[in-house]
Amino acid sequence: MNTILVTAATSTIGRRVVNNLKNTHSTVKAGVRSTRKAADLKGNNIKLVKFDFLEPATYPTLLEGVDKVLLIIPILADQVEIVRNFVKVAKEKKVKKIVLLSGLGADMESESDILRWHGEKEKIVRKSGIPYTILRPGNFMQNYVTGCFRKMCGNGKLTLPQGDAKINQVDADDIAMAAANVLTNFGHKDKIYNLTGYSYTNLEIADLISNITGKKIDYQDISEDDARKKMKQCEIKDWRIDTILGLQRACKEGLMEAYSMDLKDLISKSPTTFAEFALRHKHVF
Repeated sequence: MNTILVTAATSTIGRRVVNNLKNTHSTVKAGVRSTRKAADLKGNNIKLVKFDFLEPATYPTLLEGVDKVLLIIPILADQVEIVRNFVKVAKEKKVKKIVLLSGLGADMESESDILRWHGEKEKIVRKSGIPYTILRPGNFMQNYVTGCFRKMCGNGKLTLPQGDAKINQVDADDIAMAAANVLTNFGHKDKIYNLTGYSYTNLEIADLISNITGKKIDYQDISEDDARKKMKQCEIKDWRIDTILGLQRACKEGLMEAYSMDLKDLISKSPTTFAEFALRHKHVF
């Protein structure tokens, strides 16, 4: 029986992947910082394990007996070095496969911190000697209904510093289904998959939400300074705000628009459209 470790198991993607792996023939170690936030991850084949990327001394114990890892890294300032240390221990523990959650537009030369970090993490995994699969999803649709992003998009307005660029939008449920497929089935060795749905401008998204909810939603392209002020209200640290704004800039420059059949092939169905997502979350909008 395979043992699969899912890091950041209470994250947007991690939680969904663990739920996809319930009642499979794999033993799943769900790495969580707080078991209190992971009550819904219980299952006969699920074992909750307390884990913090900022405590590298715990890596060897965590990786003991693990065959495959879904490596999801939260937004941490030193995440590249974290991946370097984690992968080193994974190799020592003879992990057979690493599935890395990266991002669309990953590029070691990118001016966006997040996209550059994704590129650097990918290189570490590719050069590790451990068989790998790299998943590069577009923007999570869930960003529109959770966290600070949701607060920036309330009161009948969609306020983001993204101009009129088309941005690829993907349902986290689809991403999780693809990741679970890669983790539990043969193949996918040393592959990079672009997990893309459909691309929309924020004006198109505002119109979709308006039509589905019956209330007028306006899109407003705001400045980075205004976006910074809104994020400060969410008590986000300055360095994280800078990082997020860098990604927003990449979106505005058109670097987050792409199309690939990879996601459709992995989940054996067409990706979720934003209209379908908005209808499912009509009560939130």
